[in-house]
Amino acid sequence: MLKQAHRFYFPRRTKPELFLSLALAPLPAAAHGVAGAENPWQAWQWTPSIAVPWTIILIVYCRGWWRRYRQGRPVATGQTIAFVSGMLCFLIALQSPIEFLSDHFLFVHQIEHLLLRVFGPLLVILGMPLAPLIQGLPAPARHFLLAPLLRSKAAQISYRFLSHPLVASLLFIAALVVWQVPPWHDRAVLEPWLHDLMHLSMIVTGFFFWWLIADPRGKQARLSYGLRLIVLWIVTVPNTLLGAFITLSKFPLYQVYDVLDGRWHIDRLLDQQLGGILIWGPGAMMGVVGTAVVFLVWIRAERAPARPAARRHLTAMT
Repeated sequence: MLKQAHRFYFPRRTKPELFLSLALAPLPAAAHGVAGAENPWQAWQWTPSIAVPWTIILIVYCRGWWRRYRQGRPVATGQTIAFVSGMLCFLIALQSPIEFLSDHFLFVHQIEHLLLRVFGPLLVILGMPLAPLIQGLPAPARHFLLAPLLRSKAAQISYRFLSHPLVASLLFIAALVVWQVPPWHDRAVLEPWLHDLMHLSMIVTGFFFWWLIADPRGKQARLSYGLRLIVLWIVTVPNTLLGAFITLSKFPLYQVYDVLDGRWHIDRLLDQQLGGILIWGPGAMMGVVGTAVVFLVWIRAERAPARPAARRHLTAMT
């Protein structure tokens, strides 16, 4: 039996303008219950532990964005689009029907993982949201929460360790490979707390790895642009090998997926092959996209050196 969790979803009649109000007073429904089973595409969830922090981050960003606009220092349109797109990746992965279907199909679960560990973190980092997020915080939060955190020795040591090129790369690989070991993967799908831990580990390691690749600080960054490309392509190798192994397996490796009892005319072996292809193919794609990002950051650094204020914010944790 698949994991049962208390979730929330949007009825089809929900209007966009009710977004924030629903964040505070969500409509309860079991995501793995009748509504999702009858029509999976209506299984929009609204889980407070995810929705509330997501909404708060967006509100803080919008507040900081507006303050910078009023001060004559607007956030670049491309950066705004990248940040919002990254945030939407997290929302789609964790609150859309993808989350419901990921308990029934391996290939949908791999789509969810791509959004959580690749596209979401990378787009948020490319949005360079640090300045608007800091300005969007209320003054007491900046003075009594953020400032002590940045000065904390424990936070600084943890950041230096997790952002070390070797550590960040190994953890990024481990967050994919370890959770694909069949017994652990099956258990993670069945147990909500382990499933949440899997997603959290992918998000956190994704942020540290893509910060290593897309760090805009130039000479102050941990890696030169050439070394970033080398690290990036080395990391794609485990993706390719793991995806090939899963795709070419002749028998189902994972016992937890019921493929919606065949209603989509997809059996377990085909589902597994599709899931393996989504690990295998995007492994090479991740290298191509990452290469483009490195060159984009490189060109941006050559054309416009980082502003002093932005540099101070970025180096505060290093």
